[in-house]
Amino acid sequence: MRGEGLAMHVWCMMNKEQRQRSASKSPWVVRRTLDRNRNLLRAWREQHRQTTEVAEEAAEWLVRRGFNFHYHTHVDATSDGRLAVMCFDEGYVLDGGAVVPVDPAVRG
Repeated sequence: MRGEGLAMHVWCMMNKEQRQRSASKSPWVVRRTLDRNRNLLRAWREQHRQTTEVAEEAAEWLVRRGFNFHYHTHVDATSDGRLAVMCFDEGYVLDGGAVVPVDPAVRG
């Protein structure tokens, strides 16, 4: 009986340590994902500005490079009243099913 109690205590302590480690990593994982999303949005916007013809669907381009649509910092209104999903200072607008980059100079 005593050995089982000790084993259970060790198991609980291991789980507690694992929970604490994963909880302490969580903010870093979120921050890293947000930073990656912002960098990808910036690169995508620059590419979109330079070319008039998009070779690849925007959402596909972003996802192939590691963009995670579940992570964003806030939702902002553009000057024309549409909602822009923002990741810090970069963002996108869903326009008729297409993903369109938000130009920071045009934001409202």
